[in-house]
Amino acid sequence: MPGGGLEPGETAEEAVRREVFEETGLVVSDARYVLEMPYPSGMTSVFAVKVADGEPRIGVDDGFGPEMLGLDWLPAPELPTSGGVPVPPLIVVLPS
Repeated sequence: MPGGGLEPGETAEEAVRREVFEETGLVVSDARYVLEMPYPSGMTSVFAVKVADGEPRIGVDDGFGPEMLGLDWLPAPELPTSGGVPVPPLIVVLPS
C-alpha cells in the first residue's frame, strides 16, 4: 500500500495522489478519506482510492526510505458495509 508524508503546502488528498503515482505509476481517479489511525510515526490518514487504467510499476528508489523490492496485486478481503474498515498490518521485509 503506497504511503508517505505531506510535502509543504500539500493537502492529504494531494499527497495520496502523488505517493500512489510515485510508488506505482498509477493515476488516482478518485480518492475518498476513510479514517485516521495510529502508525509508528504518529497518526496517519487512510484513503480508499480508484486508479485509472494502466499497469503498475515499481517506483524509483529515492535513497531516503525502504527500497521497493516488488509489486503485486493482492485480493482485498470482504469489507463490511458499516462500522470500521480493516487495515492490514504493516509488513516490513528486512535482509537477513
